[in-house]
Amino acid sequence: MKKFVSTILIVLLLVGCAYAETLDVSSMTDDELLSAYESIKAEMESRDLQAVTERTLREGKYIIGKDIPAGSYTITCIGSAGEAVGDAYGSLGNMMDALDDEGDGFGDAFGSLGGLMGDYIDMSVEIIGDYGDVLRSYNMKNGDSFSTTLEEGTALQISDGSCTIVSE
Repeated sequence: MKKFVSTILIVLLLVGCAYAETLDVSSMTDDELLSAYESIKAEMESRDLQAVTERTLREGKYIIGKDIPAGSYTITCIGSAGEAVGDAYGSLGNMMDALDDEGDGFGDAFGSLGGLMGDYIDMSVEIIGDYGDVLRSYNMKNGDSFSTTLEEGTALQISDGSCTIVSE
């Protein structure tokens, strides 16, 4: 009897493995594929498994459904053009101070101007609708973040900085 049960289990295991290897998702209907996805997602959540993906986005326009999959995301600013310009002005001021024997204070002036640029030029994130309308807009400094749901047929426009986008 044990041999019979073992044989049945081995056959079932082999059939299951053969089915898993030949699962052809391209032949599924949209509804079947979505149902399989939801089942897999629910099973992963029940096991505390996460399929988190993180990407760094530079300045540009990203089409949802083409460049970025539709879904829920957390977007975090990792650098703005204002900070880059501020650093450049600060470096220029330090260079001028190094070359200036009289200490006319150019370094302080350029450093202050650089700090001002860093304070006033933010990274911009816009979610653009299919007709070019701006649906939502966010101005961000380094370290700022927000959560949003991106839908197919929209676009994400990043200006004056870069960010990370993490799926939830």
